[in-house]
Amino acid sequence: MFTKIVLCASNNSLTAGLWRAGRLQSYQIFLNDEQGWEDFKRFLQKNINTTIYMLVDAVEEDYRLETLPHTSGNARYELVERKLNQIYRGINYRVAHYINREKDKRKDDRFLFASLNNPDFIQGWIVCIEEQQAPLAGVYLLPMVSQAMIRKLKLMHPHIVLSERLHSGLRQSYLHNGRLRISRLAPIPPGTENRLGYFYITETDKTRLYLISQRFITRDTALTIVLPALDESAQQICRGIEQEHGMESITIDLVQFAKSIHLDQQLLKSNPELLHMHLLANGHVPDNLAPSSLIKNHKLLYLQRLINSATALIVLVGLIVAGIYFYQTLDQVELAKQAALDTSTQEHLYTEVAKDFPTTPIASNDLKTAVELNQDIVNFYRSPRRMMQILSLALDKSSEIQLDRLRWLLTNDVNQRDEDKTSATPSPVQPGKGNPQQNIQSDTKVLHEIGFINAEIKGFAGDYRSALASVNHFTELLKSDKNVEQVVILQEPVNVSSYSNLQGTTADEQATQKLAALFKLKVVLKREVPPT
Repeated sequence: MFTKIVLCASNNSLTAGLWRAGRLQSYQIFLNDEQGWEDFKRFLQKNINTTIYMLVDAVEEDYRLETLPHTSGNARYELVERKLNQIYRGINYRVAHYINREKDKRKDDRFLFASLNNPDFIQGWIVCIEEQQAPLAGVYLLPMVSQAMIRKLKLMHPHIVLSERLHSGLRQSYLHNGRLRISRLAPIPPGTENRLGYFYITETDKTRLYLISQRFITRDTALTIVLPALDESAQQICRGIEQEHGMESITIDLVQFAKSIHLDQQLLKSNPELLHMHLLANGHVPDNLAPSSLIKNHKLLYLQRLINSATALIVLVGLIVAGIYFYQTLDQVELAKQAALDTSTQEHLYTEVAKDFPTTPIASNDLKTAVELNQDIVNFYRSPRRMMQILSLALDKSSEIQLDRLRWLLTNDVNQRDEDKTSATPSPVQPGKGNPQQNIQSDTKVLHEIGFINAEIKGFAGDYRSALASVNHFTELLKSDKNVEQVVILQEPVNVSSYSNLQGTTADEQATQKLAALFKLKVVLKREVPPT
């Protein structure tokens, strides 16, 4: 995980460097021919399962600045893919680099679309990587790594043209507020070393005119030319540019910069691309141009390493927990031994003291049983308080009803009958369609609160219809209470059975006045759930 291979491919060669823990260990240069490809295969075989990052430094690049509506998620991905297919149809190496969001009313997203239009010069290296099934993480454009150098140097100029001399030629990249907009590579013709300053001045003017034509800048825009250099020759070039074009020119001391990023500055004299490769190896990874089919081995290796890391972490945690439990077990064993010794000591002391105890007529087992029964009785204790509260609430709303008798039972037989023999003369109600009685399934392990209520209608003057309505109203009041399981009318104030005989006379007014409207109810309460 801490070892990386960083490649830098140009038209003629490939530079391969091996980094471990952010430090360059070694590097090799392979020519872009069959022999170079064979040597590169052997290099990959020596460093199997090492993640590979490939930088590309070529002329065949394209950069376009586009504005898209602000979206997110899948909608953004589909919109960007549609734009890429529209601009770079048939090109495999392409990418959309997000820049920022505009500050106008629409607040659209700004992207830099980049592509490698002719990847033939890297195809031989890609074939070698695929044959060895090496984990290629991605293919990146070298100018996009240059942004990291500008950000690390904290150059705050809004319009910068970074002029870098590489093996492939003079690369000039235009950055706006530290963000890459466009880059061009100009090969250095042979014999230009004696007039290198003139070459820089000419290419800088071409770059400025191209930026004006593409409307990146105007003719009045103040450009800042930045020249990284290892010696003082760049200062003469800067003075020539300032005199010729009137542009501000500054140099970057690559010796000090290389020291700040822990890179041997002597290597940059022969291989200036190592600076970009070192920045990439230390985490400054730009957007990937390679299609997903080329980086599948890297994804599989990353998933494998993730699983291995998770497994190792789980094993480590398991070992730590097992160690903790092991030490706790040792402590528990010592405590158990000490407890057994204390118990033996206490039993011996108890035996010595118990010799002087008087003998008891009741065995210890019987005493234990008695204590348990007493606890059960305490646990099953109930009072008629809840029954009386429910009945009081109903009587408060039925002022015409007078309570004569209340019998409260706590029993496991929900079908328990009342043994009262003093009820009034009206006959009991027959169970039927008008007075349904639903038998509740009895459970011998559950105690139910049952109340038998004897009552009468106060001031009864012979209006049986009103008496029946009062009883039914009183019954509904009891049923509406959430604590009531069942209410059964055992006796109504008048016998409504069709089997009864009619007796008496309507002329006997005095006898009618002495009659009383008596009724009887059975109330079963719901089981009271104890608080938890």
